[in-house]
Order: sequence, then structure tokens, then C-alpha cells
Amino acid sequence: MNRIEAERVLGAAGVSALVLADPVNVYHATGFWPQMVTMGQSGAVLAVVPASADEPVVLITSQFIHYLHDVDDVAREDPVRILLYTAPDGLEGAAAPIFLNEAPGGRPDPLDAISRAGTKRVLERRPAYPTAAAAVRAAAAPYAGHISVDTLNAAAALGMDGPCRPAEPLLRWIRMIKSPAEIALMRHAAASNAASAREAILSMRVGNTYEDLRLAFFEATGRRGGIPLFMSTDSMAMRRDGVLHEGRSFQIDAVSSYAGYHGDFGRTVFVGQPEAIVVRMVEAAACANDAIASALRPGLSYSDVRRIGHDAVVQAGYDVAVACGTHSVGLYHTDEAFKDGSPNFAKDDHILRTGMVVSVDCPVLHLDAAGNVHLEDLWLITEEGCEALNQRDEVFIQI
Repeated sequence: MNRIEAERVLGAAGVSALVLADPVNVYHATGFWPQMVTMGQSGAVLAVVPASADEPVVLITSQFIHYLHDVDDVAREDPVRILLYTAPDGLEGAAAPIFLNEAPGGRPDPLDAISRAGTKRVLERRPAYPTAAAAVRAAAAPYAGHISVDTLNAAAALGMDGPCRPAEPLLRWIRMIKSPAEIALMRHAAASNAASAREAILSMRVGNTYEDLRLAFFEATGRRGGIPLFMSTDSMAMRRDGVLHEGRSFQIDAVSSYAGYHGDFGRTVFVGQPEAIVVRMVEAAACANDAIASALRPGLSYSDVRRIGHDAVVQAGYDVAVACGTHSVGLYHTDEAFKDGSPNFAKDDHILRTGMVVSVDCPVLHLDAAGNVHLEDLWLITEEGCEALNQRDEVFIQI
């Protein structure tokens, strides 16, 4: 998490701390992936994020799960204070810490020794609490009255039974400005996603199906350590029998994640020789995409991006409609604040800032029996302008 941006957003909202229980939000705040929560044990792991960037984020998790899964000795850019809890022993107090026993006659496990020692260091700093709720209430006590929560689990852990201020609108603002660690993950996610999509496309031949292409993308993504989300292909209006035919061109939109962060990549696929109308549509999309790439910089609005793309297409003499949309990408495919703080999606006209990662989406808004067209890249907004996060040298891929 970009703590400087968090301090700005929370300060403006009059919030002194976030209490988080959603697994994606806990991961964003702490760098720890709460495995037990994703398995259905809601409220087993929480995080407290003070508004002040000078105060460490607090991770609340089970002592045994921390020992078994989460301990690492990696130096962290932003310190995380860890509070552990154990199952209550009887009616009050925490139980003794739990560790795995060595097998009689077996060999000592050096990695277990590291994990055990790391857990004991945490417990030396602060003995275990009896429950997650006890730990989170202690961590959040200095911020009482000015806390925002992301789920009912977080509210219940705090003992809140009245109206709560939702954290999700604030988190969406924070997530739009990436920390250096997040930018590194986005670089990898974007490049890997695009490479997986290209590999899958080039493995296809006439007679393969769109389902073959989707499965090939999923397999290529998995080999690269990613998690596939979807690959949309062609359009429902033109899919027909779902088979790749000679002379047919179609769009793809490929999305996958790496360590929680998403890539988003769109291209046109030519099956053999494309028809002239499709080539013209691809040229128009590339015209818009290149004009936007040359202009992207802090201070532009989403609507400015759309205008720049549209103007370039008109000035070049193309009678083709290209969408030229923009959206923030990160822990979600669409990871941006909604208009007027709405809890449900409502598109806003955001201003580009340094540290944002955005998709520039240039599908052509025409249907033709010869095919349809898409062109989409991911961009990091830098102080000087922008940096492409995926390969851009091919505006179409031919098989």
C-alpha cells in the first residue's frame, strides 16, 4: 500500500484508521495473503491501517497459522506490526503457543526452526491475545470514533453494532496510486499476461476453436505463475460455430493476475489474410492508441484521453469509431474510485497522477462479417509522461 497516499486520502476524510478483514484488503495493507480467510474462515485475519504513514500497519492473525504459513525473513519497505492470538484456554486468557512436534527418530527441520523462532520473536514483543477480536480492539483503541471498516466482520470484531463508515470508497482512492512494490508487481503482471495471450494465439490453427484458445491462454498463464481470469474472444454476434475460419479476424481481451495484481491486454487476431475493412479498422485503432501514448502524462483527465484519441482518428481521415476508454488497473481489473463515493460502479472522470497504472482501451465500435477489432495496453503514469507495461510492437497478431 502507498502509505503516503493513504495518509492523504484518510486525512481528507477525517478517518484516523482503517480496520480491514477482506482478504484482498489485508494483502494490500500488509503483504500477507490470509489463506484461512480465503478458505471461508471470515474474520480470522484482520489489519489496522493508521492514517499516519509514520505508524506501522498492524496484522492480526492466528499464532499457529502465522507459524505454519506466514513467517518470512524478507526485509519490508514498510514495517508491519504483528499481533497474534490463540484459542482461549478455558473461559479466559490465551492458550499456550502451538508448534509442530518433531517426529521421534526423525531429522530436525531447519526451516521449521526459522519459522518457530520468528513466531517466538513476535510473542516476545507482545504475548498472544485470546481472540482476533481482542487483538483488533487493542490495536484500534487509539483511533476510536474515527475508524472506517471494510466488512461486517471488521465491524463485529470491533464490537460495532451501529452505523459504520465504509472503507471501500477510501480504499479505491488509495489503490489508484501504486507504491514502488505494487508498480514492480504490475510490470510483471502486465508483461506476463500479454506474453501468455500472444503464446496462446500463435499456438492456434484454422479449425481450432475459441475454447481451445481460452484454454491455451489459461495454461500459458499458469506456467508463468499467474492466475487466469478471462479471455474474451470475438463477439457473441459473430462467434457462430466457435471455430477459427480462414479469413476471419477477431478481437481478444485477456486478463490474468500475478501475486494479486492484474494484466489487461487486447489485440486483433488475423486468421490468414484479413479483409481490407478490418485492416482499416486496425489502422484507426492504432492511430488513436499512438496519439494517446504520445500524450499520456499527469494532469490529463480520462475525458482528455478519449478526446485525444478521437481527434487523431478524425484528423487522419478515418471514418471509424474508436472508443478510447481509460480505467485504473491493480488489485482488480477495474480498480478506481467511483463517482461521488458510490459503493456501486459509477464511472468518474479521474485526473491522471504519477504512480497510476491505467488501461487505454481502444476497441473499434463497428461490426462486420469479416471481423472485429480491439487494441489495449497498460501504462504506468510517470513524472515525465508514461511507460508501457506490455509489449506494443504488434497492433495485430496473425496466424
